[in-house]
Amino acid sequence: MKTQRRPLPPFTLLELVVAIAIIALTTALAVSAFRGESPARQLESAGLQFESFCAKVRFQALENGADRMVVFYPETRTFKMAIPEEFQAKDEEAKEEEEKKLSLAAIEWKLPENFELGTDFADKERELSEEEYFELFRFFPDGGASGSLKFELRYQTLRKVFDISPLTGLLTKSEGDEEQ
Repeated sequence: MKTQRRPLPPFTLLELVVAIAIIALTTALAVSAFRGESPARQLESAGLQFESFCAKVRFQALENGADRMVVFYPETRTFKMAIPEEFQAKDEEAKEEEEKKLSLAAIEWKLPENFELGTDFADKERELSEEEYFELFRFFPDGGASGSLKFELRYQTLRKVFDISPLTGLLTKSEGDEEQ
């Protein structure tokens, strides 16, 4: 005896609507994931990276008990930690040891593409003579800092301004409004 199969019922309208909604939702998520970050998010990310870089330099000053500088190399658009001359070792053996420690630390931050610095940097770059870099500020072993200028990071029409507290050495940032 052969059993006869009943035909399957067709899809209901509700099932079709749910299937279409799921497809639309996954498509929207995929498009937003591949579209990239917004300018505001990119500026925020770069700002956080710069803050992290400065925190590492400050920590090096606290840990080693000597000043550390944040310097900017305009040609490569790179910020690096440097040791002031007065705190560098005098004899060759100590210098080699110091350089080895610095190479292990390798604290630097490269300015992302399409980002610009504030107008104060253009003036500083013109002042460069023999040096290929200029000092932004120093961190002291007690946690304090010296700030020579405000650091302004620009991306498209957005900007973020960083200032360093001389007393605590902490970096504060303020949101810049869109340029008019």
